[in-house]
Amino acid sequence: MPFHCPRGLLAILVPLFSALSLFTTPAHAQTPVSKPATPERQEEAQTRQHTDPSSAPESAAHELPAVIVTDTAISGAMNAYSLPRSKLRERRSANSDTARLLENAPGVFSYAAGGISSLPVVRGLADDRLRTSVDGMDLMSACPNHMNPALSYIAPSKVAAITVYAGIAPVSEGGDSIGGAIKVESATPRFAAPDGGILAEGEVGYFSRSNGHARGAHLEASIANTWLNLSYSDSWSESDNYRAARGFKKPGMWKNMGAHPIRDDEVASSAYGGARNRDAGIALSLSRDHLLRFQYGEQYLDYENFPNQRMDMLASRPDADPLNAGGYVIDKDKPSNINRTLNLKYAGRYEWGSLEAGVFRQTLRHHMEMNPERFMAMLMPMDAQATTVGGTLKLGIPVASNHLLNVGGDFQDYRLDDWWPPIGISPGSMCCDDFWNIRDGRRKRVGVFAELETQWNPAWQTLLGIRGGLVESDVGGIQGYSDRYANDANRFNQLDHDKTDRHFDFTVLARFTPDSRQDYEFGLARKTRSPSLYERYPWSTNAMAAVMNNVVGDGNGYIGNIRLEPEIAHTLGVSGAWHDAEKARWEFKISGHITYVKDYIDARRCPATLGGVCASLPNGTATDRHVLLQYVNQDALLYGIDITGHTWLGEATPIGGFSIQGALGYLRGKNLGTGDSLYHIMPANAKLALRHRLAGWINTLEMVSVSAKKRVSRVRNEMPTPGYTLFNLSTAYAWKHFGVELAVENLFNKFYYQPLGGAYLGQGNSMALNAIPHGMVVPGRGRSVNVALNARF
Repeated sequence: MPFHCPRGLLAILVPLFSALSLFTTPAHAQTPVSKPATPERQEEAQTRQHTDPSSAPESAAHELPAVIVTDTAISGAMNAYSLPRSKLRERRSANSDTARLLENAPGVFSYAAGGISSLPVVRGLADDRLRTSVDGMDLMSACPNHMNPALSYIAPSKVAAITVYAGIAPVSEGGDSIGGAIKVESATPRFAAPDGGILAEGEVGYFSRSNGHARGAHLEASIANTWLNLSYSDSWSESDNYRAARGFKKPGMWKNMGAHPIRDDEVASSAYGGARNRDAGIALSLSRDHLLRFQYGEQYLDYENFPNQRMDMLASRPDADPLNAGGYVIDKDKPSNINRTLNLKYAGRYEWGSLEAGVFRQTLRHHMEMNPERFMAMLMPMDAQATTVGGTLKLGIPVASNHLLNVGGDFQDYRLDDWWPPIGISPGSMCCDDFWNIRDGRRKRVGVFAELETQWNPAWQTLLGIRGGLVESDVGGIQGYSDRYANDANRFNQLDHDKTDRHFDFTVLARFTPDSRQDYEFGLARKTRSPSLYERYPWSTNAMAAVMNNVVGDGNGYIGNIRLEPEIAHTLGVSGAWHDAEKARWEFKISGHITYVKDYIDARRCPATLGGVCASLPNGTATDRHVLLQYVNQDALLYGIDITGHTWLGEATPIGGFSIQGALGYLRGKNLGTGDSLYHIMPANAKLALRHRLAGWINTLEMVSVSAKKRVSRVRNEMPTPGYTLFNLSTAYAWKHFGVELAVENLFNKFYYQPLGGAYLGQGNSMALNAIPHGMVVPGRGRSVNVALNARF
């Protein structure tokens, strides 16, 4: 596939960023302070030596640590959790979905979706409520079901580091979010040392999972001299439907409407195929303290099915058969999702401080259809295309020996069209005009920030930040398939669609370290998020059209609300940590948090004044069926606690060393206006892992326990789920250039429902609101044997 690079963009930006480095005197790099070795650090260093090419000797290569200034010192202190590449490798055999790599972070889980498209949720706030960036790009979804979220555009094999800011994030980490921030980064370019000649390195790998016959492979390669680095990565994966530990489906003929029979323990519409991510990069080391980097990335996805949605990512084309005039057939030669990104970044350090700047462009083409396991009487194409342009600028300026001022800004310009081609040749419910769900959608935001970091004394450190911004959204005129939709369309077109929201955020972070064995942290923040286009502008009360607009997988249909106000969250967090002096042999940490959200965007049964299904009695009062809902502002409260810890148990020759780690989480979410529970709140849960290490051999036995989910969203008719306990076993061995991992997921083949799995809609007539029985939750995966092989050179 040829690469496409707009020359005009580079012609403007390369001289701009180069000039910043050529006309400013660079500062000298500081020498890092070494820390004493501990069992935990020795283990991590040995793991990197066996598994990570970046641990090569300095004589062979050098990085530019002084150039990449992504965080101030305190920004990682409060509610931040980092996952370096050495830890991420351990989850590779079980994951083809980047979002699931985050689940080791306290308070972080995933909404179930397609095989590579889970939606991360941080302390009960998910999806658009989080600021998610991939290599500095704020990527956007372009789908009424959010089938293509930001993290689906980077393969797990490409991820080098993840940082999660839970709840309270520094204002420099972005606005227009209330739940925190997620930063996913690929590896930093490396260059040959002055006497090292040419540095060439790379990695190849393969993984498979027995349950679902998932398989995939990846390749990474780079070549560099002292000033130029060229890199390329390529990954591919696919999977069949996975199976639960036993049958879970309600009886009835609804199960037999697809192209072939499906077993009762098979989770239909959970397969995906032809997922390919490619990335090419050029990096220039302009000097020891300056780095200019350009990346081009693309994703092609043949198809991805979604068991908790009514459609799938799948392409179709008009049928050439005259007996099916106006009908469609599956197009196996056309990708269902094509995403391309251009990303240009500069980072440098000067005598006056540091500078980071970046600009990116994303283009996205998206198709939806029904796969053959669903109702096969007809197909229904849905298309979307979007373009996003964004950028950031950050300056770090020391204003005194103990003060660092960070100032900057960012912008994002998002354009979206979402339309559904007509079906058939006779005017009716789906013919004969394009159905415009969102037409000429535009969402622009701009923000500026300033924050001051101060090291008052060895014990006290603070970070104070303020942020202001504007978000403008608008759409053009819309239409339905036919005059049958005229009432809704006319009502919507008569409204003023242009909305401007003003944001004001602040963050206060403090850390108190009385000695080397304890830390206390405090945070207070106000954060603002404006409604998305898919919350404000979906307009049709037709049941079929409404169920196509659903980003949470609960089986219900959603109608937008153009009068929505921005969400404003006030968050308080406190934590304490006790540990040995090196934070390696043992640590115990407890974190409490509470968030009050004014104008939280929740849902209500759509009002009878809208007519149609909204005016029917069952829709307003039913508790055992799927319903139509409308987004609405209502105040909410979320609070919880996270407890984590680990301890080094000891080492015995020749058995090896043992350690144990655990986590416990509790979360409550409540709608203060109705008294209802918020949707998709994870029940109390715990993890406990026993870890053994002998040289390059690592073994882990993990227990995951989740309590019964009894508090559910009544307005959505969310289903409760029973509690469960799972066991996972893994072993891995690493040589200098080769590694192998073997894991048994769900060791005892325990049946369980995913608390965040959503409604099961993977087979049957998913186009009709209640043709599939209500009350089935997507179950978890049964036993699976997972294997991963990796070779580095």
